[in-house]
Amino acid sequence: MTSRVNLSNQETIFEENLVVVDAMVIIKFHALLVLDKLATVWAREELAITPQVEEEASFSKNGLIDLSSYIRNGFIRKQALGDAEKELFLKYCREGIDKKLIHQGEASCLALAISKNYGLASDERIVREEFKRRCPGKICVHSWDIVRMARNLNLIQEKEADDLILGLYHS
Repeated sequence: MTSRVNLSNQETIFEENLVVVDAMVIIKFHALLVLDKLATVWAREELAITPQVEEEASFSKNGLIDLSSYIRNGFIRKQALGDAEKELFLKYCREGIDKKLIHQGEASCLALAISKNYGLASDERIVREEFKRRCPGKICVHSWDIVRMARNLNLIQEKEADDLILGLYHS
């Protein structure tokens, strides 16, 4: 399932498509005090994480990160890896991408997004490039793109977007 019916009249940044989010995206938005906006307004019910990402995204400069209420309330979908995803996950853990090692969280995001035909939000360029190669035309963004998308939909004002972009560069 790649989309759901949006019961709100407000647009969301991923247009009701599920997007697998890596730990750094969550950590950065938490550190900038906008994780709640991301999960409950901008990308309401459009974010998916793996158990590996939940484990990696446990702390930011702003303190402990607790994703359980977002998961419990359906704002973030937590998905374990099935057999197809596990095989791809293990391949990325073992071989990396272009002989460059990647974290388990990134490997799990990539495996889930590829095998379920979801989008991907990752701040690791090599991970995004691999996803684009394997899934051309699918949503593939980093944190800065997310802020720009929220601004383009008027979910935030220009000043807040500029401040968040600056914060992302310094995080």
